[in-house]
Amino acid sequence: MFEVLGMNSPNVLKLVLMLEECGLDYRLRHVDVFAGQQFEPAFLAISPNNKVPVLVDQRGAEPFAVFESAAALLYLAEASGRMMPADPHARSRAMSWLMLQTASVGPMFGQYVHFFRYAPDDQREYGLRRYESEAARILGVLERRLTDSANIAGDEYGLADVATLPWIRTADSIFPLFQDKARWNAFPALRRWLDTSLARPATQRAVPALEALLPDDIAAFSKADNDAIDRFCGRGRHDHAAKMSAATTA
Repeated sequence: MFEVLGMNSPNVLKLVLMLEECGLDYRLRHVDVFAGQQFEPAFLAISPNNKVPVLVDQRGAEPFAVFESAAALLYLAEASGRMMPADPHARSRAMSWLMLQTASVGPMFGQYVHFFRYAPDDQREYGLRRYESEAARILGVLERRLTDSANIAGDEYGLADVATLPWIRTADSIFPLFQDKARWNAFPALRRWLDTSLARPATQRAVPALEALLPDDIAAFSKADNDAIDRFCGRGRHDHAAKMSAATTA
């Protein structure tokens, strides 16, 4: 049995998709990030970067925790013997595209989400345009790849697809970039891949399984005051750079 600690977010969906694709038993446990549960000592002991998701392998004598979503995907690939090619060149190609997701798709798309959802009005415009431009550039990278390949790392659906799918699904659902759905006309290969990936049986199971946490997320957000949002975003009195500067000058 595996346990996934998290909320209804793209990075958490990665793990649920992978578990479903690999046919592994799992359960979900909600983490209230708006109440600051990710900063509690017990959580920091298994996720030093105070982020979700965390994967906990409960199969051994002692639970084993894996933090960072890509690391958890690799752990599950090794545990199941699935979703990762054995051929060295194919494996390296799969790792390259997985790293593109972790280094570019997740961080840049995440910043785009931050600026259109959480940035103060007087600070939103530059950041939104900056990250919208970068999101569009990355979508172009994926479009060019998928024009020549059935899936991101090659013919077979694998880790890179599992890692990337939640973010493209999120882009389609909520990004201002796609408020006009005609903009998908610029990404026909990516659209084909997205629709095919969403139709996979494992995806059809994973999405509702994770969305069962959505009421908990909505309740958590509704209870969050301004200070809780500032803590979640690392700003205001929770600004880490300001704290470091104050400690230096003290």
